[in-house]
Amino acid sequence: MRKYYLDNLRWLIILILFPYHVLIIYSGIGSYYFHVTNLAAANAFILTFAPWFMQLLFAIAGISTYYSLKRRVAKEYLTERVSKLLLPTLAGVILVIPVSVYFGYLYSGYTGSFLNLWLDLITNWLYYLKIGLLVGPLWFLLYLFIISLVALPLILKYKNGKWRIPLENVTTPKLLALIIPLALGSFFLNLYPEKSLLQFFLLFIFGYFLLSDDGIQEKLGDKRWPLFISFLVLTIIYLVMTVPSIGSSGSTASASTLTFSSILSLFLVKLYVNAILWLGVLGVMGMGKHYLEFKNPKTLYLSAVSFPIYIFHIVWINLFAYYIINWIPNLMALQIILIMGLSFIFTIATIEVVRRIKGIRFLFGIKG
Repeated sequence: MRKYYLDNLRWLIILILFPYHVLIIYSGIGSYYFHVTNLAAANAFILTFAPWFMQLLFAIAGISTYYSLKRRVAKEYLTERVSKLLLPTLAGVILVIPVSVYFGYLYSGYTGSFLNLWLDLITNWLYYLKIGLLVGPLWFLLYLFIISLVALPLILKYKNGKWRIPLENVTTPKLLALIIPLALGSFFLNLYPEKSLLQFFLLFIFGYFLLSDDGIQEKLGDKRWPLFISFLVLTIIYLVMTVPSIGSSGSTASASTLTFSSILSLFLVKLYVNAILWLGVLGVMGMGKHYLEFKNPKTLYLSAVSFPIYIFHIVWINLFAYYIINWIPNLMALQIILIMGLSFIFTIATIEVVRRIKGIRFLFGIKG
């Protein structure tokens, strides 16, 4: 039976990207295309979601893979991964991301043409890939494709083997202990800043092997409030400790000056952030299990277009941000509302146009 609450969680998380990527423009966080100010409220919003919301998508992807491989053979699964993840990533890199970069460059004073910038991005793709501009937000689709490929042999070996994880013995404390491998994994394969391929792989694997089990999902539903409240408390403490210092000057230890105490401190910080991550994943899943197991035409539509929304939203956010910030420079609250609202409307409109063009829609994994 289809788990509609997982579909609903997926599109809700992707919709969060509209305020997330709009407010990051008004924050002092990250290396976004451009920043205009450093608002504490924007920083707080971003840090409320950053530790866990994309991570939950990888766990859900692992769960979805469990259900997918129950009705598909490996070849069909790989074909679906190529059409839904790899092809839209490549199409987005060529046709979508350059437009986002262009408006970011315009805000920063770029005076060249879009064609010149596009040619530069394509011909010097390795450089722009290294600095993160070429892929941009599509890192999620690329990571998920790589993880799907790497995880498949492990999954098939487990399916064809005799040993089974005793899922009936998996208690909530045992699930919480997975914070430790997640924290350790976060140090490795950070192909993009603070985006560990190993950590996301672990989340995918935990989703497939553990969170896909009906009994464990029931436990999360039963323990939803303790898990979610613990997540909220840790998040509030995290915000109180970090938001006031964003944008302030300071120094960080270089690799050559790291001591045992600084390494231990760094690990403890990672452990704390990963506690937020995992409690967020488990708590939000538990809440979703209890409150989001429903469907209607709107939820089914948003579920069907969630990945296309992910691909196209960034273009419209950057376009409207560039023009609206220049048009009404002193009305920041109105800027934010207009950018979010218009970018959502035009993203949906773009999907509706693209899905009607047979020669293009398959590039973005959109069904007619």
